[in-house]
Amino acid sequence: MSSRGLSVRRITGHCTVAADRVTAWYQLAPQSWSFRPDNARERLIVDTADALAQLTKRNLHLRVTTRPYPVSRWAEAHHANAPAPLPDWPDHVIRDQMQLANSSMADKEVYLGVDLGTSRRVLHALSGLTGRAADREVAAMAKPIREIDELLRHPGFEGTPASPRQLEWLLHRSCSLGLPASLTLGAAEDAEWERDDLGEFTDHVTWTAVPYGRTIVVRGEAEGAEIQRHVCVLSVGRMTDLEIPPGVPWIQRTDQLPFPVEWSARVTIEDAGRVGLAMRRNIQRIRSQKEHYEHEHAEPAPGALDRQASKALVVEDELSSGLSGLSTRTAGWYRIAVSGATEEEALDRATAVRQLFAPQVTISRPADQYAVAREFIPGEKLGTTAYKRRMPVTTLAAAVPTATAKVGDRIGIHLGETSGTSSRVVTWEPWAATEQAEESGLAVICAGLGGGKSTAGGNIIYRTVMQGVSWTVLDPSGRLTALCQLPQLAAVSKAVDLLDAAPGALCAYRVIAEPRREHFFGEVEWRVAQANAHATRRLLASSVLRSVLPRQMQDHVLTEVALMRAVGEVSAATTSSLSDVVTALGRVDGDPELQRHAGYMHDFLAEAARTSHGRLLFPPGYRNDYTADESLLTVYSLRGLTFPDDKAKGSEDLDERLSMCVLYLAAWLAQRAMYMGDRHARKGIFIDEAWALSTFTTGRRFIERAGRDSRKHNTRVLMASQNPSDLLRLDLANLVSAAFIGRLTDEKAQEDALRFIPGIQPGQGYEAIFESLSRPTATGRRGPREFVFSDGSGGVERIRMDLSAHPEVLEALDTTADPTKTRTYGVGPSSAHAVEGAFDGAVRRSA
Repeated sequence: MSSRGLSVRRITGHCTVAADRVTAWYQLAPQSWSFRPDNARERLIVDTADALAQLTKRNLHLRVTTRPYPVSRWAEAHHANAPAPLPDWPDHVIRDQMQLANSSMADKEVYLGVDLGTSRRVLHALSGLTGRAADREVAAMAKPIREIDELLRHPGFEGTPASPRQLEWLLHRSCSLGLPASLTLGAAEDAEWERDDLGEFTDHVTWTAVPYGRTIVVRGEAEGAEIQRHVCVLSVGRMTDLEIPPGVPWIQRTDQLPFPVEWSARVTIEDAGRVGLAMRRNIQRIRSQKEHYEHEHAEPAPGALDRQASKALVVEDELSSGLSGLSTRTAGWYRIAVSGATEEEALDRATAVRQLFAPQVTISRPADQYAVAREFIPGEKLGTTAYKRRMPVTTLAAAVPTATAKVGDRIGIHLGETSGTSSRVVTWEPWAATEQAEESGLAVICAGLGGGKSTAGGNIIYRTVMQGVSWTVLDPSGRLTALCQLPQLAAVSKAVDLLDAAPGALCAYRVIAEPRREHFFGEVEWRVAQANAHATRRLLASSVLRSVLPRQMQDHVLTEVALMRAVGEVSAATTSSLSDVVTALGRVDGDPELQRHAGYMHDFLAEAARTSHGRLLFPPGYRNDYTADESLLTVYSLRGLTFPDDKAKGSEDLDERLSMCVLYLAAWLAQRAMYMGDRHARKGIFIDEAWALSTFTTGRRFIERAGRDSRKHNTRVLMASQNPSDLLRLDLANLVSAAFIGRLTDEKAQEDALRFIPGIQPGQGYEAIFESLSRPTATGRRGPREFVFSDGSGGVERIRMDLSAHPEVLEALDTTADPTKTRTYGVGPSSAHAVEGAFDGAVRRSA
């Protein structure tokens, strides 16, 4: 192939100039689809169909191609986004880069070329005048170009004029059909390309075809080495009636395949008058054929004639009485290109495409592979009129070629990849919500037992600590303490077993941080924050003490009065303690019955303070804050703590009630880290077993503070729970800015989980997706954990967590029991064989 063989003669702005046409090119915006509500899907299809209908009598060229994920660009932005990277950060980023570079994931790009309908005058300029003269003639078409520019900006398309860089990429991908994508291109920043410049696309590429061959051979060069690919071009044949809106749009189906697929569609938006006239002629011809059978031969006409007549009548009626452009018809040719290192591989992939569309759509292989392959190149003519497909504009719009997995950003941490209808890299900046969108930093992680909550939370924590972000983690089970033992984090991490902590570590007055003057702009604002902190300490002290009491005392009418008086007598400063409140209960004045009841409360709470858990709650704990802590990662664990059933309304066991108070105050302690240090610095808090918050009356106050102050103090707060309903009881749904929903098998839990995903209502069929996540493999073990991820910016997709670039982290976070790792005491390999032989012998003797 040579540049002289291309029909394109020149590129001016976003227009390609061929020997017989000028085409304006646009890149269409990607559209999310997987978790788009049905009404939004229908609106997108209708908007696209309306826009297409306004392109009547114009020829369109739709091109769907891919571009490799920009790994180096992401790495540069990711590095620049790290506030204070740790020493091992360069190795960390390189490992992620290598992992992404070795993957086959790519971004889908969709281009639409619109024929401008050239005049004789322009055609003469294109064929005979110099480039400058041709540019002037193209400039004379500015008005229709502006009209199309405006039309393509409408909803449905959301297209923007293609830049010279984008057109350069499209020509490279089309002329080098099937070859690996170029990692670098030329410096094409000018808005004009001369004919002599076009050799850049063709001089290093050759196409070879055998007459009536099953593929064509495309050869090219990459880094001085020759590369060869076999390309098989397929064409869309007969189609049955398709569901609108579809589950998966019919062009997007190929995104599910594990190899790259290129699309090229040549479409004409037909004139309604001409189509109506053709339909009437068809109806007359069908009637004549029917009369021929019934009257001349006295035989019943084939049923196919009635079906054809019925369809023709429907089309004719829609065109004659339709009130919108949705009755418009289209004619087009739809080609699919797949490639392989060998002809067998290319043909195997072609078979996979056929199977993907069967039985609704027939996929055929045209005989002239070379001619149909050239159709992918902008400016080239139609290679063959075979496999012409006629369809309503709504059916074409329902193809939704721009549908793709759209979630995350291009600067954040690497979470993994999408695992739904397409495979795309997923990166996410957790602090974009607080720093850019000015939203709450609350996020939830919900998954059933073994659903991967620890993996998801640990992945986020590990990667962001490597960036230099400080995290405070409350992990009751202690599994995440393994992060503190990683060589990369050991020097900046601290694991704290709260059950062995100093007395008063979880004092209710201590866990509420005192507002710092430097965090507020004015004196009044600071004083208000102090008053709120004091009020929260009093409420928290009262709530915790009530929870420690037996059920009969909790429900007694005098308990609230006694607590209110005792708490009111104690200063709400950080130096106070629950022991001070217990002492105040012993000297409550007033009604004798109240004094007697307060005395009972005093005696019971004084005894509770002597327990192992009580020593953490009752003494003052402010002295614990006098030692400086420079750790970036602090993991609080509560291993050995006994919890009551999370569905129980209360417990008659004092140890279980104290355990709940320990867990609850530990959550407040973790949240306290939000108020330490620079309020502008990025911080993170992870709270597992967040269901405990819903068992306390002040749990809602906890959530209100987290939602309000996470934005002010630039903190990402992750709350994990096995049951979404526990978080919903805390009114979290309206505050959450991101969500990770893992495997859930309970129908009620699935319905509750949907409330964390914006725009999705229960009853639309999305509930079953949660049960399909992280399904066990044939060996019974689950692979990488899957989640439905809502990124807080409108993106919602099914993703698969990926820590394969950091196997030591994955092993540290793996909480699944593995019997192969069990140590065998006293039985080595030879002993094991001896035992096996003795067992076999015993079996034979018994037989």
